[in-house]
This record gives sequence, structure tokens and C-alpha cells, in this order.
Amino acid sequence: MTRYTVGCVSYVNAIPLVEMFEEMGAASPVKVLYDVPSRLPALLDSGEAQAILVSSIDALRTPGRRMAEGVCIGSNGQVKSVRLFSKVPPSEITSLALDRSSMTSNRLAQVILRERYGASFTTEEMPPSLPEMLKSHDAGVLIGDIGMMADGTGLHVLDLGEEWTNLTGKPFVWAAWIGGSEVTPELAWWLNRAAACAGSRSENEPDFIQRNRQAMVARAMSQANWPEETAKDYFENVMVYRMNEPMLDGLREYQRRLVVNGFDDAQYFPEIVAAAEPSLV
Repeated sequence: MTRYTVGCVSYVNAIPLVEMFEEMGAASPVKVLYDVPSRLPALLDSGEAQAILVSSIDALRTPGRRMAEGVCIGSNGQVKSVRLFSKVPPSEITSLALDRSSMTSNRLAQVILRERYGASFTTEEMPPSLPEMLKSHDAGVLIGDIGMMADGTGLHVLDLGEEWTNLTGKPFVWAAWIGGSEVTPELAWWLNRAAACAGSRSENEPDFIQRNRQAMVARAMSQANWPEETAKDYFENVMVYRMNEPMLDGLREYQRRLVVNGFDDAQYFPEIVAAAEPSLV
């Protein structure tokens, strides 16, 4: 029986955090609604969802947010699916097209270009089409499945996850389960349980985890037309789904650098909700 409803982006990188719920079908305690990032907060506002998987900037800009402990979409080094493509060397960029799908990645790109490359530039939000972006701008930011598969031949390409780690020595939190008072310890437990089903490979892992991982790869291949090896590498070697203390430290560092770079609205840090196993009573 459904006890909770969560809102989720439809990107490949979110699959490991919800695949368990999809596999459980009608027996799942958590129902998943999919939408584009910009429309997910409305699910919270309306009460239709108790938590949403949104980019970390939402939690830093909105007072009263709560974040489920232990779970995130993160990276420590290369992320592969969030990239900046430029016709000129990064230090020479004077105009930057921003993927209107993600404020977190857009702001990260600006921090990196200013702090790591000393660039000075104007920005414009655009639909995520690299040819259109580069018609009128020196560079463009692309995220998600499009950012992963975009062809950077002949261009300067920056992996923004790798650039962040090179700049700060820290991992980066791209998204987390965010909500208000309805992010309960029990919901946090289920969200952690789902993420654990997509955990790192180990010997003697349960059969259901192997099946879950196979289903994730199949969804990535179908949804984004990724080759099987690309999907396996992305889930097993690139993405980080465990929100540990180093990841939280990376999120705090991102907040600090946002403020330093003039993004004064990033003044909040979410309350962390500890997970608690549901009572059998």
C-alpha cells in the first residue's frame, strides 16, 4: 500500500534511487511521479508529494527545507553528464549559454569559470541544444542525458564534476531528496533502502540487488539510448549515491562559494532528517 508520494526527475542518474519502488509495483510504499525539475517544487507546494529529488540549489535557496540523510546524486571527480562546451579556451569565454533545466549546474559553471579560469562573461538561459547555444555564445552548459551524449568534437569540453573537485578537492552534490515537514524519518528510511538496492558491487550480494542493477541498466539503455557498457560504468564507477560527511562538506563548500560569487540567495542549509525503520506495530 502506498504511504508516500515522491517527485523525481526522469534523468538516467535518478534511476538507482527509485528503481526499487518501480520493481515493487503496487506493493511499493512509495509512489513515484516524474516531471521536469522546474515543476517538481509545485508537487510539494500542493501537497501531492512529500519529497522531491531536486538539485541542491533548491535546498540552499528555500527556508525550512528538510533533506533525507544518507542519499544523494553526487560525484567525486568526473560526472560525465554535466559538461561545458566552448568554442574558445575557458579563460576567453565572454558569453555563456545556460541549460535552463538546472540552476545548480549553471551556477557551478559560473563559479568554476570565474575562480579557476578568471573568465568574465555574460549569461543567457536557453533550451538544451548545443548547436543553437553556440550560434550566439562562446560556450554552453548541458546536463543530464543530453549532456552525457553531446558531441564535443573540435570544442573545449569541461566536465564540471571534475572541475569542481580539481578546484576544491571535494565531491559535489547534484541533487537530494528535499521536502518540508513531511520528510519523516520513516520516509528517509525507505529512500535509503531504495538507494541501497543500487549499491556498490560486492561478493555474495543478494539476487534481488543484482536484478535491480540489471533493470537499471536496461532502463538507461531504453530511456537514453546508452550503450550497455556506458550505463554500467556510469552507475558503478561515476555516480555517488551515498550522502556521507564528505558529500555534505562538499555541499557546504558549494554554498560558501555561491555567496562569495554574488549568489546571495543561497543562505539556507537544510535540516537533515535521520532515517528510522518503520514500526511493525
